[in-house]
Amino acid sequence: MSLFSKRYYSSARLLFASLLLILLLFILLSLLFYHRLQQAQQIVSNVAEQAVPAVLESSQVHDKVKELNLQSELLRDAISQAARARASQQISQIIVQISSLDHQQYVQHQYQQQRLQLIADEARSLDMLIAERLVLQQHNKKWLDKLSQLQQQSQQLTDTITSQPWLLHYSGLLRDITALYSIDRLYNLRQSRTELNNALAINQQMLKQLHNTEQQTALELSQQLITALLSEQGILALREAELSNIAKATGKANFLRSLVTDYASETELNAYQSAASLMQLSQQSSTALERQNQFSFALALAAILLLLAIMFYTQKRVIKRLKLLNEKVLAGSGFDDDDRLFASNDEIADIARSFTQYSNTVAAQQTALERQSLTDGLTGIANRRHFDSQLHSAVAMAKRMQQPLAVILLDVDHFKAYNDSYGHLAGDDTLKAIADTLANTLQRQIDLVARYGGEEFACVLPNTSPDQAFKMAEQLRLDVLALMLPHHASPTAGFITISLGIACLLPGQDISDKVLLNQADKALYQAKNQGRNCCVMV
Repeated sequence: MSLFSKRYYSSARLLFASLLLILLLFILLSLLFYHRLQQAQQIVSNVAEQAVPAVLESSQVHDKVKELNLQSELLRDAISQAARARASQQISQIIVQISSLDHQQYVQHQYQQQRLQLIADEARSLDMLIAERLVLQQHNKKWLDKLSQLQQQSQQLTDTITSQPWLLHYSGLLRDITALYSIDRLYNLRQSRTELNNALAINQQMLKQLHNTEQQTALELSQQLITALLSEQGILALREAELSNIAKATGKANFLRSLVTDYASETELNAYQSAASLMQLSQQSSTALERQNQFSFALALAAILLLLAIMFYTQKRVIKRLKLLNEKVLAGSGFDDDDRLFASNDEIADIARSFTQYSNTVAAQQTALERQSLTDGLTGIANRRHFDSQLHSAVAMAKRMQQPLAVILLDVDHFKAYNDSYGHLAGDDTLKAIADTLANTLQRQIDLVARYGGEEFACVLPNTSPDQAFKMAEQLRLDVLALMLPHHASPTAGFITISLGIACLLPGQDISDKVLLNQADKALYQAKNQGRNCCVMV
């Protein structure tokens, strides 16, 4: 009896110990499960409170940096003081906006602030150079007007001066001086200076051969030409200053672009490091959770069904969704097409929606910026940047396919006089009307019409023969004339007219897009010399 009681007691103790062990295991598993949930919540909180703000902050800085690059290019290419001032003001505002961002990782660091200050200083230096260039261009325009007056005066002296060699030589001097404005290098300008000095010396010798009655008039014209060319503020001095300014501005703009690009790279690196740190923490937490799962499974031999149910729920609803979210974030893909992330309305779903909204916003901003960078803000047609890119591609395609290609450059006749008479707002409306007319006339999808600059437009006509190009140019001229836009200040006609220059690339020719464009520009110049409101093909 005592042995039985002892055995029974032993069985009771074993049963009690087993029950107590199961209870302890259940309590331990409950604590472990609670700890796992706390870790999962911490991961979600870290992603929601750190990852999302960091990514959004990086996006804001990146967008501002892209906008800063765009405004820097607009400043560099400014064609008026108003455009320069507008671009400079935009750059200052963007730098202030970047500096005002609150995220310490990106802009509050002293080194980043110094970089921003350096960018601001370089932008101001570039602004001063552009302002100086615009002033020089204004002075050069006045000298061009003076050369035109001298040309007219020399033509009026045909009956007064019987020495045709001197008149021809004087006209040649005027052409050579006018050609100085097409020179884009200081070395070539200085070479031209030497040649012009020699030509002036020859002119002086020819003056001595004139009759006394003719010599006074010719001497006066020659003196005006020498003053215009060689005075302290003359054509050569101003042109040399302008070319030097352009070289400095180009270097300054390139340096500014490098500074902005470096700043953007550093902000992206900071964002990447922040995200990488958070991802490492998430991976470590995930690894710890997996080890706890294995340990929990070993302890849950007596309560496997309950523990498996809990583990299945946690694995499906939390861990897998976090891993899926992690994969989506790393891949940069959208979340709308995956219902697993929205199985529960919780922090993970909120993060997925935030990332979706962020991705859509960035895509929309990128599309808007690309469209803005390729479209002329006033007329709504392609801008100079888009035209240059399309012309380069069209020339390459024409050479490869052995097809003809035509380029048309056109200019609104006497547009400055139109602005002076009707005002700049009317001038803008006229440019819009002309742009719409050109776009409607060029009905092929492969054709391109762009605003080349100011009152100049350009067209690219792929697979177009010279005859077809001339007909199309004439049609453009007639369509613009058909608008019947009054222009009482025009000596050409009482309405708005255009002059067109045409250049063609024929199959088998091997010329670059720049050469083709230069040919069209020469043709346009000939059209203007022939009285405007006409088409000229080279």
